[in-house]
Amino acid sequence: MDFLTDIALDRIGFALACIANLFLFLLTLVTRANNLPRLFLLCWSLLSVIWAAYYMTSGVAPYASKVSIILELGRYLLLLFFSLSALGKADLTVKAFFTKGSHQLLTAFILSWMLLCYLDVFKLNLIFTVSLALCILQLALLEAMYRKAQDNRWQYKPLVFGICLGVLLDFVLLAESALFGEIDNQLWAARGFVFAAIVPLIILSVRRIKAWGINVYVSRDIVIQSTFVLATAIYLCIMAIIGFYIRYVGGTWSNLLQTVLVAGGLGALALLMFSGAVKRNLKVFIEKHFFANKFDYRLKWLELTSELRLVDISKAEQYHTILQAWLNSISYNRGCLIKLENASSFNVLASINRLALNSNETALITEYIKEFGVKNWILDLTDKKDPFCAKFSHKEIDIQLVIPVYSDNKLWGLCLMNTPDIDRQHLNWELRDYLKLVAEQISSYLQLMQASQKISENAQFAAFSRMSAFVVHDLKNVKAQLDMLLVNSKKHKHNPEFIDDSFDTLEAMQQRLQHMLLQLSSKRAQSNQDSLVSVTSVITEVVNERCANKLPKPSYTFENEASLFINKERFASVLYHLIDNAQHATASTGEVHVHAKKANNALIITISDSGCGMSEDFINKRLFKAFDSTKGNAGMGVGAYDALHFAKEHKGELKVKSTEGVGTTFTLILPLHSDSELL
Repeated sequence: MDFLTDIALDRIGFALACIANLFLFLLTLVTRANNLPRLFLLCWSLLSVIWAAYYMTSGVAPYASKVSIILELGRYLLLLFFSLSALGKADLTVKAFFTKGSHQLLTAFILSWMLLCYLDVFKLNLIFTVSLALCILQLALLEAMYRKAQDNRWQYKPLVFGICLGVLLDFVLLAESALFGEIDNQLWAARGFVFAAIVPLIILSVRRIKAWGINVYVSRDIVIQSTFVLATAIYLCIMAIIGFYIRYVGGTWSNLLQTVLVAGGLGALALLMFSGAVKRNLKVFIEKHFFANKFDYRLKWLELTSELRLVDISKAEQYHTILQAWLNSISYNRGCLIKLENASSFNVLASINRLALNSNETALITEYIKEFGVKNWILDLTDKKDPFCAKFSHKEIDIQLVIPVYSDNKLWGLCLMNTPDIDRQHLNWELRDYLKLVAEQISSYLQLMQASQKISENAQFAAFSRMSAFVVHDLKNVKAQLDMLLVNSKKHKHNPEFIDDSFDTLEAMQQRLQHMLLQLSSKRAQSNQDSLVSVTSVITEVVNERCANKLPKPSYTFENEASLFINKERFASVLYHLIDNAQHATASTGEVHVHAKKANNALIITISDSGCGMSEDFINKRLFKAFDSTKGNAGMGVGAYDALHFAKEHKGELKVKSTEGVGTTFTLILPLHSDSELL
């Protein structure tokens, strides 16, 4: 037991109290509020630092010296001033406070009592008794403060509870001391620990009580990390005390028991420190109970801005970067970003840590668009009170939050998010406002990306126009060859060798012209206006006249006759490119088939081939990208791009289904509208 006495637990407790009160003093000092509660809190915390440091360094028992008596009574006086100022008006000044008669009487009594105690006029038992009366007065003021708070009692609860705990300990200590004439050493040793423990409660209340205007700011990371360190320190102290006790009473087995205890304790500590679930639960607990806001918005906004700076519109993962930044903004770990093509179809732009959308999720998205498409409503599928959420089975839907993205007051797309249950944020007004603000910021980036892509495409088309100048130059060369051929024919038209050379020259020119026309056919100026066009006649003309000279020769079938009010040349050009691409991808012994039919007031044209097929990655990233051709110099990479935009311009769709080594099917769907309906 001599070892436990040498530890001097009372000094350790007062050291902790000194550090805690110094922390409270510094936090309160840096606030901008200027009122009486802040002033008296500053004075009380500073005197508490001096009080705790005195007992820590001197080891003197309370009321055993004149300095001790002055410090104890001074702390009571300042704590009473703090309670009285909290009960008064928020704008009360120091002068107005001390001009009140009751405050002057209390101040005069305690200061006089301190002077008489310093002069050793009274015995120790009487000093204990008067201090007991001050404790009772303090408890009465705390009860009045809590009662006056009424609807704001939750703000004052930690403060009242913490100070009551310290005052009650002093009451028990002083009551026993007045009865027996001496201080209880065990209660005295606990005093420093108790007054260190009540400081966090005071800080919590000071943050909550809006009437005082004391905005104490503590970083969440500092609180969380400090809590880990403090919990670890307390745990190790407890383990050390238990270990020493076992060693003291354990006899011959003491070393074995102590070794097993230390090893097991350190193992349990390591498990807790490296457990993600423990850290997440502690973080959620601290953020829920010690912070007014769900997030540190300043840091979150800086993180979001810095992550959005990493977006590179020239790379395929641009949408993945945006989605990752969006998920990080609320610390979620999986989701997807989709863009609406029309009211019934959408395209997944990016997906993180989740599977492809299943049929239930697709149905949910479709219903959401119908129900909330124009309402800008963020949906929480875990909200059991929402009748919309009750329609769907959550076991088959990997979505918690549905966040809309708007462009020009129209629904552009959706962001779908989810995370493990421990990290989920449940929607309230604060989180809704925050998510809407993030959605608007990201929406501006998405619109900027689309505008940049259009500018880039326009620049590419400008380069295409410049390339046309070189084609014109080649045409002039071809014309020059023809002129020379005609001139020489007048002299050598009966020469067999000249005739053979002429045919060779004509064949070379024909191939050259055909190559140039293939390059320019999809981008030549469209001079013809829209007109009523027979679909069967256009398909027949394209297959028999423009695609017949290449193997495999396409076949075609029609279920019924259909007509479109459309630009015939542009329509024929789109069909030609799709059929020509199918021929290029198919061996000469393969098959290319064109089928047309009417269904659901729409024209459906399918172009199927038995060629090499395409991978899903190629379809998503390259197929419809302008100027990206797999034909080398023989193609410009604008055929599929032009066909897709042709379908969209006419409010239709172009779908692709392909399997590598099996073949590809393009499906062009165009609504059968009249000219007036199109306008």
